[in-house]
Amino acid sequence: MINKIIEYSLRNKFLVIAFFLLIIGWGFSALNKTPIDAIPDIGENQQIVFVDWPGRSPKDIEDQVIYPLTINLLGIPGMKVIRSNSMFSFGMINIIFEDWVDFYWSRTRILERLNFAQKDLPQGVFPQLGPDATALGQVFWYTVENGYYCPDHPKLRYQEPGRCSEDGKELVRSDYNLGELRSLQDWYVRYQLNAAKGVSEVASVGGFVKQYQIDVDPNKLLAFNVNLHSMFNAVRNSNIDVGAKVIEEGGAEFIVRGLGFIKSIEDIEDIVIGSHDGVPVYVKNVAEVILGPAFRRGALDKEGTEVTGGVVLMRYGENPLKVIEGIKEKIKEITPGLPPGVQIVPFYDRTHLINRATDNLKHTLLEEIIVAGVIILLFLGHFRSSLIVSIALPMGVLISFLVMYYLKIPSNIMSLGGIAIAIGVMVDAGIVMTENISRHLASSREKRLTTVIMASKEVGSAIFFAILIVVVAFIPVFSLRGQAGKLFTPLAFTKTFAMLGSAVLAITLIPVLCSLFLKGKMRPPEKNLLNRIMMRLYEPVLRFSLKHKIIVLLIALIILGVSYFPFSVIKSEFMPPLNEGDLLFMPVLLPGASLTTVMDVMKKQDMILKSFPEVEMVVGKLGRAESPTDPAPVSMIETIVRLKPKKMWRKGMTRQKLINEFNDALRIPGVSNIWTQPIRNRIDMLATGIQTPIGVKVFGEDLEKIEELAIRVENIVREIPGARNPYAERIGNKPYIEIEIDRKEAARYGVKVGDIQHLIMTAIGGMNVTTTVEGRERYPVRIRYMRELRDSFEAMERIFVPTPSGAQIPLSQLAVIKKVPGPAKIAGENTMPYVRVFVDVNTDEVGIVDFVNQAQKAVREKLDLPQGYYISWSGQYEYEMQARKRLMTVVPICIFVIFLLLYIKFKTVSAALILIFSLPFAFVGGVWLQFLLGFKFSTAVWVGYIALFGVAVEDGVVMVDFLIKYCRKSTDIVESVVKAALLRVRPIIMTTATTILALLPILMSTGTGSEIMKPIAAPTVGGMVTATVLNLILVPVVFSWVLQGRLRKEKDMENEEE
Repeated sequence: MINKIIEYSLRNKFLVIAFFLLIIGWGFSALNKTPIDAIPDIGENQQIVFVDWPGRSPKDIEDQVIYPLTINLLGIPGMKVIRSNSMFSFGMINIIFEDWVDFYWSRTRILERLNFAQKDLPQGVFPQLGPDATALGQVFWYTVENGYYCPDHPKLRYQEPGRCSEDGKELVRSDYNLGELRSLQDWYVRYQLNAAKGVSEVASVGGFVKQYQIDVDPNKLLAFNVNLHSMFNAVRNSNIDVGAKVIEEGGAEFIVRGLGFIKSIEDIEDIVIGSHDGVPVYVKNVAEVILGPAFRRGALDKEGTEVTGGVVLMRYGENPLKVIEGIKEKIKEITPGLPPGVQIVPFYDRTHLINRATDNLKHTLLEEIIVAGVIILLFLGHFRSSLIVSIALPMGVLISFLVMYYLKIPSNIMSLGGIAIAIGVMVDAGIVMTENISRHLASSREKRLTTVIMASKEVGSAIFFAILIVVVAFIPVFSLRGQAGKLFTPLAFTKTFAMLGSAVLAITLIPVLCSLFLKGKMRPPEKNLLNRIMMRLYEPVLRFSLKHKIIVLLIALIILGVSYFPFSVIKSEFMPPLNEGDLLFMPVLLPGASLTTVMDVMKKQDMILKSFPEVEMVVGKLGRAESPTDPAPVSMIETIVRLKPKKMWRKGMTRQKLINEFNDALRIPGVSNIWTQPIRNRIDMLATGIQTPIGVKVFGEDLEKIEELAIRVENIVREIPGARNPYAERIGNKPYIEIEIDRKEAARYGVKVGDIQHLIMTAIGGMNVTTTVEGRERYPVRIRYMRELRDSFEAMERIFVPTPSGAQIPLSQLAVIKKVPGPAKIAGENTMPYVRVFVDVNTDEVGIVDFVNQAQKAVREKLDLPQGYYISWSGQYEYEMQARKRLMTVVPICIFVIFLLLYIKFKTVSAALILIFSLPFAFVGGVWLQFLLGFKFSTAVWVGYIALFGVAVEDGVVMVDFLIKYCRKSTDIVESVVKAALLRVRPIIMTTATTILALLPILMSTGTGSEIMKPIAAPTVGGMVTATVLNLILVPVVFSWVLQGRLRKEKDMENEEE
């Protein structure tokens, strides 16, 4: 089959060249259209159900809403796990599906279940399905803030004070308050940005929502004999526009409208709520009506100044670069419509990370192609030959992009990384083919076409099988699941596409180009200076090795044994962390902290962070943005720290040193500091509910007990070397004031429990009665008792409850009012409550997996769990274990498949076994280089070893193929082995040199993405050194030993027969 393809290509050169010219054009088109992102979307396949129930405690949310919803959502096909969070005023359910479940199919199934579950929920509670976005959806954060402008040129906006660029006049600062800026965000900016292509949701955060506030004086209600319920109904019924169809007059049709929407404070004040002694009682007679801020559970701070802003969520499957470009275009479009001086300022923009990551890899790819071209030129000593081989590189890259585009694999550091690590190997097939053709052309006297066909066929089959083995060797990577699978599958695909593309090029285009351009007198390989030096050095070493086989094998075994030392001391982790550029600082306060307290802490910390010379901008968020994708309580702060370019940092400063300095400067009693990165945090929080590399979940029925156990786990883990700021959630210390109604006392006065509860909700908590319609804007109208009459324990006791007889009874006579501790939140997994322990790890001191092993042992020994309680370990450790389990199953199967392929190729078990048993020696170089460079064992490193095994076998196949051909009919085995090995030394050294030197730009890179790519490249670089020694020395030695043993056995059998 391979030989037929080679011959057909060489006899139809025009068709082959035309076909590949078409591929080039097609590939360039795909290259420009392929979506670009920083990293693959490694978040879980999940949907979020969100429930908003203002003013309700976590207990109420859990018991009345989240638990009934959870049990109704259980059992959806393809569901992996269901997690829930009940917090103050809202609840969230995260339904995580298996990766094979279609994203939008899962949404339809959830909507079906929600319709069915609605009957079990309290009146007025409507669960909603979250936006169709993933954990990587938050691509753009911005603030809407005051700036500077010129009164004569109000359309020009400036961030800093100074003079107008048009007329030189002094700039004036705009002075809009947080309520006005939030209104701009909610009713102008948000919806315009939501209209940008690919945007799923724009969520507001910070500032104040404008609210019409009716502060009622209960004493005046008593004086006018009006109750709160009447007032509630009167206000609600006085805010409506109605229609009365049409009337005809003079042949025209008039639409009839009744206007009644509230437009101002005066409209509310003049609402009639009853009458007293024949005189109407207005709202203004019993209450004060003002405009004020609505109750809020989130705030935004920029370097010590409170601001308002928003977060843009990208729709699932969209191109982030295009989406962000669309958002920026929309901002330019709407900015002239903003009030003078007000501007939209981005503070988190994924574009910077995407461009840094892709630019770094594109630069590395270019360096690799140049290095590979130079190496080929040095070894072949012929410019045209090196040019022909080098053509395979850009062609292979374009073929990869072509397949990426049609398989919808975005361009990111992993997919580009797959091409980058394939560069050195991609030219191997071309090198072997071109070297063989040029050698035959230099010595053959046959017709040119016949010589090229013969030379191509000689190595074509071996090349194809070698590439096939490289591809098969990468099958374990395709088998990975979860985060590891999502991260490395794009790399495996692109590397495979590149390798298959290079194999096709090697048996089609390269022979054609060789026949067209390798003209004139070809110099034999022996006349190349570099080749002569190699052969002079190699031949005596080979002859010595063949003469002293036992010594060579003993040395090899000793080296293998000694290599156990680095293997045993190298630490392990799941994945080297990607440097996103920006940092995310997440201090967590105890759950009893109020919004005002948390705000003060955040402002101080933001100002401290801004004082560091390496920091460009600091924006902190407390609580949650108004999005179902943000489950943060008020006590949680998320501060984005944008750093300046590294060249502007202090001398000798590293990222880790900077984080340590930040941490030391930000120590505040009662505050637990967590350092992470924006993307990493979103993925971890939504995937495992843990925003640190390691988390411990303590499950059980009793919330107090699981919190107590979690604190004990925290104290045990704190003693483990490498633990950094372990923190167990304190969920049970939130102060509650509980009003327990005495039903008998209420019945005695004829008061219904529901009426008392309504009074509690309205008078103390305040209720939004209705919503105003003011053009495009909508604002709530709220009724509540005056602050001084409901903001203390004593004031609550004095709240009057109206009775049917007209009497007013103090609340303290109808209920027991007490202060008790309660949960700040209730988290559950598959309906079972749990408390989390967050553990950050100093990975310079210990690997994550090693740390977990030590921590698990310590917890088992020191913690005695009661019946019905259990612990699970989560976070990155979970993913590492999944990846290890999968690889331990798939890698042996894969090695067996490689063995079968080798057997099919060579038709002998011994030849196949020689190459399989030599793989550990290729592993040796990789382990030593990994040890020297300080890389921990991780999934990335194991992917590098998998790539190494394929390449090591590839060169061995070409060597064994020639050894078999030259020794088949030979009587002098040693001379035949030497002759065959000398013919293969140049292509093997060339493939090794191109593989190693092409990977050096990756190994020496420092840009974004290098943290992941360097550990993948290291095993291949180190392993190729020992793999080359293996293929040039050990394979011929073992081959000759096996062959001589077989011949000796055959001779003995012949002697016995005689």
